Formats: sequence, C-alpha cells, structure tokens
Amino acid sequence: MFFSNQITKNITMKKLIYLTFLFPILFSCNSGVEGNLVGVRGRETFYPDVLGPGKLPLGMVYIPSGAYQTGEDDEDIMGLHTSRVKTVSVPAFYMDQTEISNNEYRQFVYWVRDSIAREKLYRRSYDDDAERWINVPDNFFKEPYRTFINMGSDVQGGNTPFQLFMDSTNNAEVDKTLLGLLGDIEGAKMKKIKSEKPLDLINGYKLDQKNNIPSSEKRPEVVMTDADLRSIFQQYTNKEINKGERKVKAGNSDKASKSGKVNSSYDQGGRLENRKYFTLNWEQKIDYEDAETSFLLSDMYYSESEQFYKRKEIDTRLLFFDYYWVDFKEAAKRGKIITKSVDSRNNFHYDSILPTRDGGIYKKGRRDPLGKDYKVSDSHRSTLYTDKGGDKVWVDTTVFGKGKQYGDPQGAEVDNTIYSIADTNSLYGTVLQNPGQDLDLGFTNSKGQHNALRGHTDRSRFIVKERINVYPDTLCWMRDFTYANNEAMSQNYFWNSAYDNYPVVGVTWPQAKAFSVWRSQLFHSWLQSNGEMFVNDFRLPTETEWERGARGDLDLSQYPWGGPYIRNAAGCFLANFKPLRGRYFEDGGFHTVKVYSYNPNAFGLYCMAGNVAEWCSTTFDESMYEFGHDMSGEYDYQAQDGDPAVKKRKVIRGGSWKDIGYYLMNSTRTYEYQDTAKSYIGFRNVMTHLGRGGKDIDQENGEEIQSDIQLK
Repeated sequence: MFFSNQITKNITMKKLIYLTFLFPILFSCNSGVEGNLVGVRGRETFYPDVLGPGKLPLGMVYIPSGAYQTGEDDEDIMGLHTSRVKTVSVPAFYMDQTEISNNEYRQFVYWVRDSIAREKLYRRSYDDDAERWINVPDNFFKEPYRTFINMGSDVQGGNTPFQLFMDSTNNAEVDKTLLGLLGDIEGAKMKKIKSEKPLDLINGYKLDQKNNIPSSEKRPEVVMTDADLRSIFQQYTNKEINKGERKVKAGNSDKASKSGKVNSSYDQGGRLENRKYFTLNWEQKIDYEDAETSFLLSDMYYSESEQFYKRKEIDTRLLFFDYYWVDFKEAAKRGKIITKSVDSRNNFHYDSILPTRDGGIYKKGRRDPLGKDYKVSDSHRSTLYTDKGGDKVWVDTTVFGKGKQYGDPQGAEVDNTIYSIADTNSLYGTVLQNPGQDLDLGFTNSKGQHNALRGHTDRSRFIVKERINVYPDTLCWMRDFTYANNEAMSQNYFWNSAYDNYPVVGVTWPQAKAFSVWRSQLFHSWLQSNGEMFVNDFRLPTETEWERGARGDLDLSQYPWGGPYIRNAAGCFLANFKPLRGRYFEDGGFHTVKVYSYNPNAFGLYCMAGNVAEWCSTTFDESMYEFGHDMSGEYDYQAQDGDPAVKKRKVIRGGSWKDIGYYLMNSTRTYEYQDTAKSYIGFRNVMTHLGRGGKDIDQENGEEIQSDIQLK
C-alpha cells in the first residue's frame, strides 16, 4: 500500500513538473511577443518567381514594372493619328514567351471533349461504374444536413452577424441557424406539430417542446455511408421522369436487375441531383475505342448521314465550355445609401414597400443594420432580373409573422404583437427588388452617426456565366482569302502534328478569353491540390502591357528588336510578314511559322512582331490615348448583342504573316471585331506579378524573401 501511494505521489509530482514547464511554453506560443503587433504567424512565404516551386507557369517571362513612351516612332504613313505621344507606367507582369500554339490550344479542346465524355459516362453508368468517373468529397454530408449547409449567409438565408444590433430583443433571439436545425427541413412544420414529445434536431439534440430546452443526445451520422452512396449511384434521379411512353418512378434503380439495390433510410437523390457535389476524376482514362464506352458516348459523334467515308469523328459542334468570370467593374459601382430610419419589423417584406405621395419611405426614421436601399425599377443596377418575368431577387429569407417566439430562452410565451419566424419553410420566402443593389453594411450609432459601409444584396449578380464553343474556325483560311488556294491549310493546320508548334488561329476574342479562364482554373486546381496559395489569373494582355512587352525596355524604338531596320546585318529579315511587295517566303515562312522562330527581344519574347497579330483585352477607340490613364491605362467595354459593331472592336497588335512592315511597328494600333475568327490572329496570355515588381527580380526573391522569413 505504501509503495502504491508513493508511486501515485511520484506520478502526480511528475505531472506537476511537466505542467510547470509546459505552461510557459504554451504561454510563450500565444503571448510570446508581449502584446506587440507582429501580424499573423505561420503564414507561408510567397516566392514571386520560378525560384519558388510551382509559382510561375512554364513558358512565361518576367516583365518588370516600368514606364515607356507611346506614340509613333516613325512617320504615320496611314495618317490615322491614333497613337499619340504619352508616358505610360505599367506594373510588373508575366507574359508567355511565345504565342499560344496549336498543341497548347488542343489541350483545351481535349479537356472540354473529355469533360463532356466523363459527364455522360457518369450519368449513364451504374453504381461502381458510375462512381469511378467522379471524386466523392471526404466530408460528403447526408441530407438534410447538406441542404442546411447550403443555406449560406444571411443574405441568402443563413445566420446573420447583425442579430445583436437589431432593434428588438425578441428579434435578436431569432436564430435562423437554430431554426434550420429543427427537424427535417423538407418534412414536418413547427405549426403542425401538436405532440409534446421531444423533437429531434438534426444536430444531434432533442428539443423539449414544453420547456423549449435543448437536451444532449448521441449525435447521428451526418456523413455519407457506403449504403447512402450506393443508393445515389444506383439511380439516375429521384424525380419522376418520362422515358418515351414509359414513366419511371422516382427513386427506383435504373438497372434492369434490382437484386443488388441498396435502400437508404433517407432519399439522398440520384446521380443527377448529386453531381454538383462531385468533381470529375481525371485519373480515370477514357478508352474511346472500347465498345461499351463507344456505345455510351455514341451521341458525341457525327451521325451516319454526316460521316465522310464512314469515319467515326467527334462532332466538334458539341464542344461547349461553361465558365464564369466576375464583373468587378459593375460590382464597384455604388448607388445611393439611405440612412434614415425604417421600422425593421414592419418592413421585412421589401417587395411590399412602395413610395407614397409625400415621399413615404424616404421620411422614415433610423434604419436597422440589415436595411437595404429602396429603389424603383428604373434606378441603379435594376436591369438584370433573377426571377421569372419580374425584377426581384431572392434575398434575406427571414420572414416575420405575428405569433409565439419559438425557442424563447426564458421558455415563456411572448406577446402576440411580436413578430417571429413562423416555420422553417420561411427560410425560402422573401424577395427583394432590384437584384445586385447596394446593401447597407453600416450601423447608426446612438449619437445618430452612420458609418456608411456598403456591400451588395446579391453577389451572384456579378458572377457572369458564359458558354462558348471552343473549336477554332478552321475554315477561316478559306474565308479570309477568296481567290487563293488555302484548302490544305483548312484541312490540316489545327490537327496535323506537323503544325503542333505553330500559333493557333481561327480563335475569336471570346474564345481566347475562355481559354484564359480555363488555364487559370487548371493552374489554380493544381496549386490547391498541393496546398499552395492562389496567384493571379491568366488573361489577355491590355494594350499598354502588350506594348510594354514588345518594346523590351528599348524606349522610342520602332520594332521589338530595336530598329530602324527590318533586316539584320546579314540581310535576313527579322520577322514573318509580307516583304518585298508580296514575296512571302523571303523571310523564311509562307504562312505562319513556329512560335519560337526568329530571335527574341530584350525581355525574351518571341514573335512580338509578325507571324500572327495578337488579341488584347482592350476595346479599340481611336482616342484611347487621350482619355486613358497614364497608370496602366485600359479601356474595357463589355459589348452586348444589340450594340453597334463599332463597340465590338478589340485591339490587335504586332502584325501578321500577311501584313506589311508598318503593322510590325511597336506603336501601330489596329483592331478586329471580337466575334470574328481570322487566319492571321492568335494570342498569348499574361499574369499580373504579385509583389513590388522591380527590375531586379533576384533581389525580390532573395534579400526581400529572407527579410520576410525573419519577420515571420
């Protein structure tokens, strides 16, 4: 007994000693800086150039920040007067060494083809065969949990950080997260529950309805089990669908033999409903020659009547790419903020608010923090509608009605004049006029001062969805030159491996933009999978960036290689263009040449003059140099379908294989319409540099990075 007590004391003493040493260690980790400002510790050091592994894509060069002088560097022989003398400063960026080649663009086309094929194989396969085409998230929640998670923030129906500031104590107690947890969102409604038995909450608690007290219970399984997944992959959809004359009942297995059907306690939907939660599995290769695969993908090929000599070929008219971009310019606009009072309890139904003869809504008192801007349909940002046939957007889904405040912490009934949430279905009910309008994120203090912070009622208003066919126009070779024999180029230029390293042509401006978005997502997905930070997106260069890159720090020079001559000392031409009144091959190339032909300029960029002209992001305007900013100037007009053609002009720079020497000059400005594809226009990408962007990138990667590491 003595020994056991002694051992116990020794163990206890050791624990105390360990804790004595451990306490200052823990304390030093949390407060070792003695209350000083040192920033967030433990953040990853960012390497701005190729010295940081994976930070800079292959094939790009660094263009340091700098200034150059625009304007004609020689006689304006065309008399256009579109390039005026002006000093422009440009921040640092990365630029493709070469124009985008056929083989690089073909990767984009193949990706679109394979993604469509994977979608079809996933939907048309069964159970394990379907699952192999997608990746299931590690934490894939069951229903109704994932529906609740998707409710999101207050503006779209979740919790609100402003509850504590609301003008009513009872309203402050309205916790939409708690209400969302009440039972089955799609099932029983609070007002229909008459039993006094405890109500199951989906977060693992039971609610004592009599006393409104949540009690702890064993938490249920919230993540998908294998049985749930089998239930998903064994049915196409949980909705009733028609297949010809035969109606298929919702929830049934879509396999002829149902012996292996696995039942789930809750309908988790089918492959169609759950696709949005999965990513495509690109590790699974597609064998297009396999008989079963070929059959499942039969509608991706030309029909028998369209086949040429019965060649089985992919129908390129089906190769559509869906992508998104954010309209930051539109999001940056601000409307009028009204900071006068509004009775929050009487005005949560914003669609019922109408102006009165004497000004009505504008003469109300102090506003609550969740108040919105009240505008009529002809006011700021009211042109995009999100519901059918109206000008309203689903927003701020809290709906108030007279009745008992359910879940009151004191357990008492409240006065029936208090407004409260009636049931969980209310989480989907409120609409607001004028989608994307300003949201008042500010607050009026007790003195009456308003801090005028603003956001937007619907962020999705500025996320623009696009769809475009990605296949280049191979017939442009025929269309551009009526009385010329370019049929061989139309048939072979894009697909034959002989032209792999030649610049891609026949690509419109929107297609080039879509390629840039795809390339950005491809690179960012790789960075994310490796735990790396995101970088700036790939995009088309602005006109000022393109000219900065072309000049190669040789200010006032006519051509990328300097000038004033277009031949070198040996008499050889320095670019691929139309020399000597049409002796096309005198420069070494008849049509286009390989993207790394001729010598690069001082920045290491190939073919900035000649070969193919290049799309820029800038909208063309003859007076751009008059109104454009001298700090990275840009003019970006998003042309609509109904706009006149003059508003659809985009800048092209550099000249091409079919142009005379004038168009090879650094300062020459010209344009093409954004929806046209030409055999002499290609493009290259840029990416804005993260960091200071000085001339000495080695110093930014070296001394400055070491300083950052020491500060961390």
